[in-house]
Amino acid sequence: MQPTVICIDDEAHNNEAIERLLRKKYQIITTTDPQEGLVLIKKHQPSLIISDQRMPQMTGVDLLKKSIALSPDSIRLLLTGYTDLESVIAAINEGQIYRYLTKPWEPNDLQVTIDKAHETYLLRQELRKQNEQLKSLDKLKTDFMILVSHELRTPLTGISSFVQMLKEEIKNADHKVYLTHIDKNTDRLKKLVEDILFITKIKTNAIASEKQKIIIQDSLQKTWKSAVDKSKKLNLKMHIQVEEIFSSDQLWHDLWTRVFLNCSQHAISESDVVLDVVQTKSYIEFEITNTMAEPLRVEPQSLISAFTKNEKIMNHTQGTGLGLSIVNAIAQALGGELHISAKDKKFKLKIQIPKTSG
Repeated sequence: MQPTVICIDDEAHNNEAIERLLRKKYQIITTTDPQEGLVLIKKHQPSLIISDQRMPQMTGVDLLKKSIALSPDSIRLLLTGYTDLESVIAAINEGQIYRYLTKPWEPNDLQVTIDKAHETYLLRQELRKQNEQLKSLDKLKTDFMILVSHELRTPLTGISSFVQMLKEEIKNADHKVYLTHIDKNTDRLKKLVEDILFITKIKTNAIASEKQKIIIQDSLQKTWKSAVDKSKKLNLKMHIQVEEIFSSDQLWHDLWTRVFLNCSQHAISESDVVLDVVQTKSYIEFEITNTMAEPLRVEPQSLISAFTKNEKIMNHTQGTGLGLSIVNAIAQALGGELHISAKDKKFKLKIQIPKTSG
C-alpha cells in the first residue's frame, strides 16, 4: 500500500503538479480548502502533509500547527516564498515543521525532500514501536520480579517456622549448630527478597506519600537512634545548616534508615560518623563520612549498582548487596543523586536532594 500524502494549496494547479510528480510512489490527496484539509488529515492520518504558506483562509504555518493534534505522527512540510521565511523558521524551531521548500520549487528537489521526509516518518514509527516493546518488556520484568518476590515469601516463612520448631525438639549440639546456620541463611534470603521487592516498587513509583515539612535535624537524630547497632557505640556528629525539607515522609524515612544501617554495618566500633548538611543553588547536600575497618577494595560507584556481579561484593558483604543501590534508587525517586567516594579507610557518601522532593 502506498504511503498517503495530503497536499493543501489554494491554487489547484500547484496541487496537480505535485500529484503528477509523486503519484507513482505515493497516494496523493489534494484540496484547495484549508478547513477541508484538516478534515482529510484527521480522517487519513497521512505519512506526510504538504501545505502552501500563503492562503486566504489560513496560513500554512497555522494549518500545520492545528494538524499536530489531528495527526501527531505525520511529517509536515511547507511551500513558501522568500518573504515568509522568518515565520517559517520560527515554526521549524518550534518543531511544527520538518522542512520547507521555496517557490518556485524544482521537481528533483521536491522529490528528494519528500522521499527523505518519508524515510524520517518510517524511522519514527519504528522507534515508537521499539519504545512500546521496551515498555512492555519492562512491565513484564517488573511484574515478574514482584510475583517471584511474593511467591518466595511463603516457602521461606515455612522453612523458618519449621527450623524454630526443630530447635526446640533437637537436643544434639551439632544439629543445633546446623539449624542455626539454616536459620541465619533463611533470614538473609528473606531480607534479599524484601529488598528486591522494595527496589522494584521504588523503580515503578509504587511507594508514594504526600510531601510534608520535615525538620531535618530532629528527623535524622530520631532515625539514627532507631537504625544503628548500639553495641558499636558510634558517635554521630551533625553539622546542619538547613532547617527543613519538603519531601515524601515514607521515602525520606526509608532513605535515612538505609543510610544509617549501612554506616552501622561498616563503620568501626566507637568511631565518629560525621554528617554535614548544606544548601547549594539546586540541592540540599547531605555528606556522611565514616571510618571503615579496612580500605574499600572495589570501585566505590559499583556499590550502587543493583545485582552486581562483582565477586568481591558478593562474597564479602554482610547484607544482601543491595543496600546502597536501594539508597540510590530512593534518592533518584526524590529527584536527587547519590555519589560515593573512598580514600584509605574513609568512606564518604553524598546525597543531593531538591529542597522540595518526591
